[in-house]
This record gives sequence, C-alpha cells and structure tokens, in this order.
Amino acid sequence: MGESQSINLLALIVALAAVVTSSILAWRALRLNHNANHLPVVLEALKAQRSGKFTRQEAELWDELPKHDVSLGFTNLPEPIRGDAFEISCYYQHLGCLAEYGVADWDFIAVQITYRMLRTWDCIKPYVDAERQYRGSQNSFLNSYERFAEKARVADIDAATERLYRRGRSSPQIRLASISLRRRNASLGESP
Repeated sequence: MGESQSINLLALIVALAAVVTSSILAWRALRLNHNANHLPVVLEALKAQRSGKFTRQEAELWDELPKHDVSLGFTNLPEPIRGDAFEISCYYQHLGCLAEYGVADWDFIAVQITYRMLRTWDCIKPYVDAERQYRGSQNSFLNSYERFAEKARVADIDAATERLYRRGRSSPQIRLASISLRRRNASLGESP
C-alpha cells in the first residue's frame, strides 16, 4: 500500500470516527432535551398529590362514594362528592393523557401514582360506567384514565422503578453531581 493510499485510509477512518461521535452526541442531546422539556410539566402535574387537601379529598372519595347509588354516575351525585369525584378523576385523566400520548415518560408517571390511581379507579369505575351510559357512549368519559389504569395494573412497577433508577444513574448530570459531592466531602474530610 502506497503512502497516498495510507493517508486516504487514515482520513477515511478519522471521518468515520467523527460521524459516529457526532451521531452519538446528537442522540444524547436529543434525549437530554426531551427530558428537560417534559420534567417541568410532569412535576407541575404531580403537584396535587403532594397537597394535603388532595389526599384528604381522595381518601374521602374512597370512603363516601360507595355510599351513593351507582346509577347516579358522576353528573347526578350530590355535592361535595360530585366535585371531588370530578376533580380527582380528571387529575388522573390528565396524567394518563401525558403518559399515554408520550408528552411525559410513561414509567415516570406510573411509578409515582400507580397505587392511589388504581385504588381511585376501582372506587369510581361503576360510576364511570353509569356516566358513560348517561352520556350515551362508552368513549365519552375518562377513557385515557381507564387505559392508563389498565396498563398500570399489569405493568411491573418494580421493573419500571429500576429502569428509571438506571437511567438516572447513567445521566451525565447525576454523574457530575456525584463527583462534585465526593470532591466536596473529601475537601471537608467527610466520608462519601
């Protein structure tokens, strides 16, 4: 192989390495950008679950709703149970839409809300069915919530939690934060 062929081969290898490297960096940038865009939306959406008012309303719904006739659906329930039923179920409908339509990470949403969401769904389902009958269509009320609940019920939430943990551990921001924390602790004479 002549000198010019060797130089051409070396140039080709360098060019291929540059293409592969820039492709990897572009893919990681897109992934980080997606996470950066959906995280504020998700955190804002999950805010209600952190409020004492919401969790009290939800617990009252679990206790009080079964005392009412199922044939009332949602629309004909007396206040305040009607307002609570709509508010809480629409909250889960909203989260279901974010997860099911890919606006937010499905695993992230499911891991945060599965227990309470499913408990609420089991409580309201007969009333949802009656409301749909009242409205004249099976696809007229809380369909995204139902679909999300069905998928979450059969999902392996422990595996989803592990996927999120692994994804977080491989994140460049998490690695940098860990390194910074170790350096800070070392400079202060603290153990990691």
